[in-house]
Amino acid sequence: MKIFPVLILILVMIISGCVEESKEIKELKIPGHGNHIYQFSNDIREVLNVPVNDPIAIKKLVWQSDRLNIIFNGSSKQDNAYFQVVVINIVSKLQTFFAYEGKLLQFPVFYYENGRWFNSTEDEIILPDLEGANLWLMGPDTGARDTSLFSMGDIIYLQGTDYKNLTLAGDKFALLIMGIDKI
Repeated sequence: MKIFPVLILILVMIISGCVEESKEIKELKIPGHGNHIYQFSNDIREVLNVPVNDPIAIKKLVWQSDRLNIIFNGSSKQDNAYFQVVVINIVSKLQTFFAYEGKLLQFPVFYYENGRWFNSTEDEIILPDLEGANLWLMGPDTGARDTSLFSMGDIIYLQGTDYKNLTLAGDKFALLIMGIDKI
């Protein structure tokens, strides 16, 4: 009879260990950034698995720039809604992060639709000023082939095949720029 309470105790410990292990990690504190807690849309362990072709080049490009131009094809209302969430998440994290790092980074937004370019206030412009780093967003209706980050020259492509995957890629971009590659 003494084995039964021990078995129950062992089962409780195993179950509680499994529950703790499966708990999502969506918050992060960075040393030197006060008590600020960075909040992510997805479990950071899942985010870290998003493929990146050249993380060093991407991080260097953003860190050496004073602006990160955010660009997308505005022809899909669904993708535009997804992009809005991804952009807000990226900008809110990176503005705070860079403030703690003593760096000012601007985030102008440009999109094109029907052969015409627009800025973030929906004013038509001739061509956007794309000096600096460029983050090109691609969603399920605007060219995403997978969920990833990849760079070509001064353009960083962030793509996701659905809303969840776009938020994963957006979180990955923020973590990459923050220098977080493991937890």
